[in-house]
Amino acid sequence: MTPKDQTDLCHLSATDALAMFNARTLSPVELLQAQIQRTEHTEDTINAFSQTFFDAAMDAARASEKRYAKGAPVGALDGLTLAAKAENSIKGLPGEYGSLVHKGKISIQTDTIIERCLIENAIIHAQTTTPEFSCVGVCHSKLWGVTRNPWNPDFSPGGSSGGSGASLAIGSASLATGSDIAGSIRIPASACGVVGFKPPYGRVPQSTPFNYDSFCHNGPMARSIADCILLQNVLAGPSSRDITSLKPKLTLPAQPSPVKGMSIAYSPDLGYFDIDPEVRRNTENALDILRDAGAEVHEVALGWTEDTLTAAMDYLGHFFGNSIAQFLDTHPDDITGYARAFAEFSRKTTAKANFRALSLAGEMYERLAEIHRTHDALICPTLAVPSVPADFDWTIDPRINDILSSTDPMMVSWCLTYPFNMLSRCPVLQVPSGRAANGVPTGVQIIGRTYEDADVFRIGAAIEQAQNWYATSDMRPDPSSWTKTGDSE
Repeated sequence: MTPKDQTDLCHLSATDALAMFNARTLSPVELLQAQIQRTEHTEDTINAFSQTFFDAAMDAARASEKRYAKGAPVGALDGLTLAAKAENSIKGLPGEYGSLVHKGKISIQTDTIIERCLIENAIIHAQTTTPEFSCVGVCHSKLWGVTRNPWNPDFSPGGSSGGSGASLAIGSASLATGSDIAGSIRIPASACGVVGFKPPYGRVPQSTPFNYDSFCHNGPMARSIADCILLQNVLAGPSSRDITSLKPKLTLPAQPSPVKGMSIAYSPDLGYFDIDPEVRRNTENALDILRDAGAEVHEVALGWTEDTLTAAMDYLGHFFGNSIAQFLDTHPDDITGYARAFAEFSRKTTAKANFRALSLAGEMYERLAEIHRTHDALICPTLAVPSVPADFDWTIDPRINDILSSTDPMMVSWCLTYPFNMLSRCPVLQVPSGRAANGVPTGVQIIGRTYEDADVFRIGAAIEQAQNWYATSDMRPDPSSWTKTGDSE
């Protein structure tokens, strides 16, 4: 297989792959072989996978091939590869969470969303890298080293679902899972130029105790809107294992309706972010696409301030941070500098500050609800800059560029994502908006009214139709341009 044939096949959308499986013009074995070859050619630099299971995956692909040969596939994902975020537990497989603290740990149960994918005959061929404990917006750890952006390896793929985003961008997986507590689906989806969906809280089941944390969401990542819808419809729905999961199941339409007649609000900076000029330009281009498609777009002022970041960190530290603070005592030499900083910060959080954070979230929603009363959705950039250096760690050097620095314990001060974890019942879809001069993609967030998931996919589909992501070789990462090789922290 030539490199051109390989990249064409590896960047095939999941929905197109299913159509070709059914038409018997492509087999799951052929697709997996191409993705394995792609991994072998790129993984030393990108480091998207913490573990691979290629032998077992090939057995599953051969079984799927036989079902298609009989005209009897089983399941919505039959024969498609799924890169599972390492945070998602799979019984009998490593459950290390990117930390030396858990090195060698094996999971004893399988998360509900993974069970659902396996029931639909997805092929889990790899687990993807994350930062330690998935607690920052980049993707490097002592256990797994540095994960790099396929569009420019000098930069981060974002985090914490960084390996998921990178594997989709480079074409080593058809679909991927992610989780999002402050932007961990949307940050890497933007930096890697893919689609990522933060569902409303409760739409997709989670594991205890984080199912009780309204900031926390499981969700799909993919290279196209249709693929994201495909996976979301598998992940969504009530579960007897999660008391917070919503009834009844919402099934998204496979073909979103046009945006003509929709009213869309636009905030260039949420009121307090410094936005890179290239990010702003690409965001405005996406808005022009929507105008051309018949939507009305109006700039609005949210009136939010940097107090939003303080509130979000107080909340996240009080619950999430304290869940890892124990390792300051038990494994002081094993944890990363950023995990240490987050854990130390968490020990200083108070119930009073946590209450203030929730109070501020209420005030923020009052303003957003006012906007949503006259607009179907709000759009803003996903990130203030396309990305940060691959090994960025604010505990070593907080500078992002000449304007921005990051001194928050989860390194998300450059991300416009966490406010919508605070407003967790709003569906949020991240879609690509273009690329910066350094080659790294940029993205926009589409924030819908509470539980109105279909609306954000309508808007995302309109942007995709005009840009046609990954359709040609010049719209895909080019490994021949790489000058960096992967390294370890």
